[in-house]
Amino acid sequence: MVSAMTEPSGLTAAARIDLVLSDRWVAYPQGQAALQRLEELLRGAQRTRMPSLLIVGDPDMGKTTILRKFMRGRSPTFDPETGRSQMEVVAIEAPPEADELRLYGAILDAIGAPVPARRAMEAERAVHGQLQRLRTRLLVIDETNNLMIGTGAAQRKTLAALRRLSNMLSLSMAYFGTLEALNALTSDPQIEGRAQPFRLARLVKDETYAAIVAAVVGHFPLRMKSEVDGAFVGAVHEISGGSPGKTFRLLNAAAVAAIDGGREQITVESLHAEEVVRHVRTAMAMRRGARARAAAG
Repeated sequence: MVSAMTEPSGLTAAARIDLVLSDRWVAYPQGQAALQRLEELLRGAQRTRMPSLLIVGDPDMGKTTILRKFMRGRSPTFDPETGRSQMEVVAIEAPPEADELRLYGAILDAIGAPVPARRAMEAERAVHGQLQRLRTRLLVIDETNNLMIGTGAAQRKTLAALRRLSNMLSLSMAYFGTLEALNALTSDPQIEGRAQPFRLARLVKDETYAAIVAAVVGHFPLRMKSEVDGAFVGAVHEISGGSPGKTFRLLNAAAVAAIDGGREQITVESLHAEEVVRHVRTAMAMRRGARARAAAG
């Protein structure tokens, strides 16, 4: 059994809730492995065919959290001696549908450069010139599954634009998305051949999962001890289904409810409270429950 408690240090309830809900990174094997793979892309030598990484998983598997952690501390740098700026990593969200021009526009927006007239050829030249100037080594694209939306011609043009960026600038690419992102990239044999897939899976209820739960609860500024024992960990895993995102969201909601309600601790019973569980309930789960009740009736 692990007991987890953080001294509130006289903070107001509002300040403690802000602390509960603040962004933080809790190290866990799957997330650390994804970060290591991303770092390897940056450490690799530039060559003709640059490697790429495709991080895929269902919603709430931790993709966004991993991306945010990776991007921390990667702001542009300026060398006063050379008078040059460098932006080693550029991160964008894929446009809402496959569109070559909007892809270039997203990249230029991310680096704070003006978007030229609405012609793909001019935008491509601007992107290539800016990324060369910034000596960018890695382009990160979130929501890559968006590239499955749109006409077949638009999808092919957008994937070809990504391929040219990688080839002409010796850029590595890191793609984040759902399984649809895998379908999008594998439709282009050249991109598929370079992008190594890394799938994020649900977490197993084991000692590692128990340590993760204890670490999260240990961050919370509650005034009473929360007993993170086997029953507690089992309840968290059952309610969240082992989803990293739902695990963290469930515990955050339970901590906020504990502060708001004056209980100042999280228990197995409070984890099952409606005010807590609703934060991780999905429409799909509600439909499954409705079908199960209908069948039983």
